[in-house]
Amino acid sequence: MKEILIIADGALAQSFISRLYTARSNLQHYTIVTQDTKILETKNTSESFSFYEFDPTSYSKLKAVVDGYFSQFIVIMHDKDEALAVYENLRKISTKTEIVLLVLWDIPQILSDDKHLELVDTRSIISSHFVGHLPDMPAMADNIGLGEGEIMEVKVPVGSAYMYRHINSIQQKKWRIALIYRSNEIIIPKPGVMIRPNDSLIIVGDPIVLQSVFRSIKREPGQFPSPFGSNIYIFIDMRQMSEKRVKKLIDDGLFLNSHLKNKRLFFVVINPTFGQNLNTLKSFRDDKKINVVFDYFSYNNARIRSDIHSMDIGFIVCDKEYFFKFKELFYQLKRPVLKTADIAFKDIKQGIILSDGKENIENQSAVIMDFSAQLDMDIKLYYFDGKNSDTSTLAEHFESLNNLFEKSISIENSKDKNPILRLSNRQDMLQFIAFSDDIVKNDKFAFLSTNITKHYKKLSKNAQLFVPMGS
Repeated sequence: MKEILIIADGALAQSFISRLYTARSNLQHYTIVTQDTKILETKNTSESFSFYEFDPTSYSKLKAVVDGYFSQFIVIMHDKDEALAVYENLRKISTKTEIVLLVLWDIPQILSDDKHLELVDTRSIISSHFVGHLPDMPAMADNIGLGEGEIMEVKVPVGSAYMYRHINSIQQKKWRIALIYRSNEIIIPKPGVMIRPNDSLIIVGDPIVLQSVFRSIKREPGQFPSPFGSNIYIFIDMRQMSEKRVKKLIDDGLFLNSHLKNKRLFFVVINPTFGQNLNTLKSFRDDKKINVVFDYFSYNNARIRSDIHSMDIGFIVCDKEYFFKFKELFYQLKRPVLKTADIAFKDIKQGIILSDGKENIENQSAVIMDFSAQLDMDIKLYYFDGKNSDTSTLAEHFESLNNLFEKSISIENSKDKNPILRLSNRQDMLQFIAFSDDIVKNDKFAFLSTNITKHYKKLSKNAQLFVPMGS
């Protein structure tokens, strides 16, 4: 994780930090030093931000905060003398750390000689923007369209969730891949084109949606539950759940917390009752990676929606009974949901994927491979298609992901033999399922459907991970 220091003051700094709040990332931690009350009033609850209130021109105070390693310093201040004083303090602390400095004035010579300094000259940027509005002048890339971020170029890094995916497997709602640059060549996106590492994508669409797409493209392997959030969430109602159910949720939660790259595990407990489970939960009081919230005033799960956002939740764990009772709520939360099995999660032997070709498994593949790799779990894909369609495209995708996640996945074309019949007696599997509206609907005639997703209840004794569509 990269540590970034931001010295902030004024309206521009406030706008910049607000943009950071929306560009949620597990890959950076921001330490913000400011005396600006407007910035402090908008303080974010995310664990990716730390705030300090003091005068940054004080060398001793600044040095106390910048004690460890920082990959970058960013200075956004309106007052020239204060900005230069902060710059000099930072250079005393580190001579080689990159500094990004906002410049609203003539550039002093001392700044021009610094090889590790990047100046953001607002006058140059704004004048360039105005030139772009003149007739018969070439439009620069940053001035095309509305200039609100609706056109974006993103380089696909090694390890991206978009690597080795075909264009037609990517759900493009309110956005599109307009162009691909590869090795100085232009590639027109077509359904069968596969995205490769180091490709540059020109993407267009809703600016807010593009920010989410950008985070997905830049996501590195081994980061789940990112990009959905940073933490695991388990909701416990001690009045409605038996002691056995509560104990199993605690045990499964602790196992996942010790194997996944989440920041924290949150237990939210309503209607607390005396017993061993309550004592166990209280024993986590000093554990920095586990938070237990005892709610003595709530009598139902109405708080879950707000918890998901305020606690930066990226992964929800519940048992079978609770999932089937509140699956519509879980669907609306747009987070991966693990419905636990009858057996302990640590005893799960294999992950499985069932596909009949009606849903594009590539949409969920990055989450599936990331999750299974962190748990060192083998994966098997059962492809059931009565039409005997060509599976080579799907095989190509997963074989490419094998190398990325260093995790083997075997593919079996079941043709006209429904794999559910063979798997229905097992209880030691984790089934990965696309969390579509087919899961939420109470279809009385689902048993007659040829859509394999609608038959997920036949394997409900097993653990099942419901992955939001378009992940």
